[in-house]
Amino acid sequence: MKNLLLKFIDNKIFFLFLLPLLPHIDLGVRFIQLDDIPVLIFFILFVLDRKNYKLENLKEVNYLFLFLIYIIFQNLFLTSGSFNTEIIRFLLYLFVFIEIKYNSNELVFEYSKKLFYFLAFFSIFSYLFSLNLGTDSYNYWNIGLNENLWLFTKGRVNGFQAGGPNSFGDLLVVLGLFTFINSSEKYKPFILIISFLACFFTYSRSSLLVLIFFVIVLIVFEKFNLKLLMSLFISVVISINFGLIDRFSSEKETEGISDRLEMQTATANYLTSSKLQDLIFGNGNHKIGVVNNSIGNIDEFSEDLRVTGPHNSYLFFVLKYGLLGTFLLSIMIFSFLKKLSYNGLRRTIYHPVAIPILSMLILGLASDLLHNHSVSWIIYLYLATYEK
Repeated sequence: MKNLLLKFIDNKIFFLFLLPLLPHIDLGVRFIQLDDIPVLIFFILFVLDRKNYKLENLKEVNYLFLFLIYIIFQNLFLTSGSFNTEIIRFLLYLFVFIEIKYNSNELVFEYSKKLFYFLAFFSIFSYLFSLNLGTDSYNYWNIGLNENLWLFTKGRVNGFQAGGPNSFGDLLVVLGLFTFINSSEKYKPFILIISFLACFFTYSRSSLLVLIFFVIVLIVFEKFNLKLLMSLFISVVISINFGLIDRFSSEKETEGISDRLEMQTATANYLTSSKLQDLIFGNGNHKIGVVNNSIGNIDEFSEDLRVTGPHNSYLFFVLKYGLLGTFLLSIMIFSFLKKLSYNGLRRTIYHPVAIPILSMLILGLASDLLHNHSVSWIIYLYLATYEK
């Protein structure tokens, strides 16, 4: 029994990779959903670990700690409470940085690849065989295929995580790029094809564009490897048969782009007209929402409407945490970008986690991805790995 416990402690990073596999389902316990269980297990195992953790030369922990203190006080002043799930998740990220600092990266590499293959094949098979595993507590997106009335496809595939097909597509991009970069040459053509198809079947345009961009960059640095070029060509040809061109050219479906611009413009206008106190310190977690060009208190919107963020993670940071909180949280990102500039382009391209991190930061420009904790955990894990 003791040996089993020690094995769990040594492999506690495994429980992070369950986060995008467990749907957001109400368990009837306050603050605890099904996808919170891996977080609680990680906390318990972290506390039971007897390693002598020392925090010197680990600036990112200090930054995260300051941000954690900030959102605790923000929550106290705005809601008269000291606890919410957002605080728990950032405490998790703090522990992740400490854990990665004192342990090997091997498990991160192993579990990232396994998670990618599972999700990629789930996406492809869900589309081909019309798999539908039902909905989570949000009761909006199916896990599996979501049928629609678009003429060029039978539907969009969603994963187990919260956030719908766009978040699933983003997760596949990050994991696909990671797996591609950290695999041997003979597997890369196959990884490229399944990454492309798995992402494509989510019909998330921004995800696919970011994937294509970085794949092309990688192919250029591979000196236009013929196998990779053929793999990309095959992926595009297959996707055309499932509506690739229509997804980008259909006038009806491109309305989604104008909707996002409308949301982001409304959010920017809301912030510029906010009181100085709200702009500096923010509105808090789960307080302000956006529906098209309307923005305001979430409770004021009709229950029939689907209230989201502004579809821009960085505007959402300011909306929730204010300029001060956004600055504290952004220090890690600026530190990462600064180190990238020192390393040079070639070292950046071939670094195990640099491109996956960059892809996630770019995807955050067109989505609320960095606020979706069933997906955003991976950027903190990879940042911790990069800083090691």
